[in-house]
Amino acid sequence: MITITTDGKRVLARFPYDARLVRMVKTVPGSRWHQDSKTWRAPLTMDTCRMFRRVFGDELEVMPALADWARAEVARERDLERFREGTELFELPRAAAEAPALFAAMSTRPYQLAGAAFLKEARQAILGDEPGLGKTLQSLATIIESDARTILVGCRKTATRTVWERETLRWAPTIETFVAQGSPVQRQQAMNDFAVPRYDDSLSGPQRRMLIVNIEMIRAKKIEVCPQGLGPNCPAAAVGQCRHTYEAEYKWPFLFRQEWDAIILDESHNLLASTANYQSKRITQARFGAYKLRQRLRTDGLAIALSGTPFRSKLPKAWGTLNWLRPDVFGSFWRWAETHFGVGEGTWGRVIADGAKAPDPLDKAAWDAMLRPYYLRRLKTEAAPDLPPILYAGTPITDDPDSPCYVQVDMDDAQARASAQMVAGGEAAIEGGRITAVGVLAEITRLRQLANAYGRLGRSRNEMEPTLPSNKVDWILEFMQEREDSGRKVVIASSFSEHVEFIADTLRKEDFEVLTLTGATTDRARADLVARFQDPNDKLQVVVINRKAGGESITLDIADDMIVVDPPWISDDDEQLVNRIHRVSRIHQVTVYRLISVGTIERWIVNLTDEQRAALAGADPKKLSEILREAIS
Repeated sequence: MITITTDGKRVLARFPYDARLVRMVKTVPGSRWHQDSKTWRAPLTMDTCRMFRRVFGDELEVMPALADWARAEVARERDLERFREGTELFELPRAAAEAPALFAAMSTRPYQLAGAAFLKEARQAILGDEPGLGKTLQSLATIIESDARTILVGCRKTATRTVWERETLRWAPTIETFVAQGSPVQRQQAMNDFAVPRYDDSLSGPQRRMLIVNIEMIRAKKIEVCPQGLGPNCPAAAVGQCRHTYEAEYKWPFLFRQEWDAIILDESHNLLASTANYQSKRITQARFGAYKLRQRLRTDGLAIALSGTPFRSKLPKAWGTLNWLRPDVFGSFWRWAETHFGVGEGTWGRVIADGAKAPDPLDKAAWDAMLRPYYLRRLKTEAAPDLPPILYAGTPITDDPDSPCYVQVDMDDAQARASAQMVAGGEAAIEGGRITAVGVLAEITRLRQLANAYGRLGRSRNEMEPTLPSNKVDWILEFMQEREDSGRKVVIASSFSEHVEFIADTLRKEDFEVLTLTGATTDRARADLVARFQDPNDKLQVVVINRKAGGESITLDIADDMIVVDPPWISDDDEQLVNRIHRVSRIHQVTVYRLISVGTIERWIVNLTDEQRAALAGADPKKLSEILREAIS
């Protein structure tokens, strides 16, 4: 017989020593022997309890403390399922009283009230709604309803003011905002101001205050400490004879000293989608910093990850976010991976599912059950059926009529000639001389650029500036001229900043009002661009954006049309991009025109699967070269 109970933090299992029972308890994910208490310990979750029941059956005796916890947890799970269904109009009394405009706006979209109720009950969760469904508003309502007073928001630099500060001031003005942006002195001053709370009579305590930081400020350097003073190259550590510890070095220590009631990481995939454990040498500074930051969240605080693409199309990377949300439950990547995907031995150690980069779960039902308490995702077709689906113009590029549609344009002779030369010899004659590509990845980039436009040598012999002729710019000009007096606003997007400026300059010569958004755009200019473009009375008709700089954390939903100049390398980027104009904040028909040049590398790129993209990223140069030659032959 084996008995299990809880100390409020873990499941504790006890039984007289029996080799058979030891083998069985080791199959429960996360179980560890604790020598001092002479118990086996496992994470306190319903998954753990159910696994104990499956493994031990009638040999299991559940003690009253754990039985009481399990009954309460089952009731909580039922509540989460009610919120997930979103069929009721859930009440958020504190949010309704403190932010009536926010509550009224969310009441027109009941799924948003349900989302806030889910986050409040779950406490640590991913809100993975499709972009455009209002994750920011749901987060603000959750903060208020949970009565959080110290709130940290980590987001892209471009979203600090234009999204989080602006939306908080508009919908939740009782939350005082502090934006750590600008020079180091200005950032530190914002943190100093945040650190001094003001008393709020209406709250009978300190005012709610939100510190908004660029996610880059969350970075932390991981320093390996050797007790013998030998550093990371200590030979004894390699054979397990010297126990190293890890310390963190912070650029902004305040973030890691302050205790937080709520931590929200926006576009969390940029930080958390990972398989790298805390001890891993592959862990990035951003992920390491996020892990250390999580330790400053109070015991029952809110840990919320926001992302429409939280796992980056690779399900094993879900562990990185789950580990951040509940490090007590999702402590070991390989134990978790073995449960849900299977683990084998590869050339350099353990691998998932015989080396597959993006495998399906072994047991879909078990995978869904594991995720449900921590993950809420709604699609627009479900949450906002009145929002027309995106219309993709063009035709399929395969014989399958259900395959994605693209607008296919023929290259100009000059583009085609330079592209053929680049394929044949890794260099091409362009205006001003010859441009070379050193390495296969550089060659792919040059071929992508030439599929957009012809080029000329830049100031450096290794720079190629886009110039006419350009098949895609010709198509864009004709498109815009047909709509010149229609009043319709258009967003144009490219992966290349130099092409963004080139397209904008060409349109300006035809007397179109155009602004651009790239990584070089200042926060003030970005906010001005959004304000002008979203104003129906402003003459600004076109914005041309860099896919990376403008593909997240921006709303341009007044536009009816988007032209995607070139296909992305990562398919998730397209989903984020088109949802800049397809949002529930404006119900209208959105048309997307995805341009590809016929007979070029672009057709190969759009046909790649996510698994192939991942494989290519890790391929050796010779293999890449073979793949490239086969693709464009």
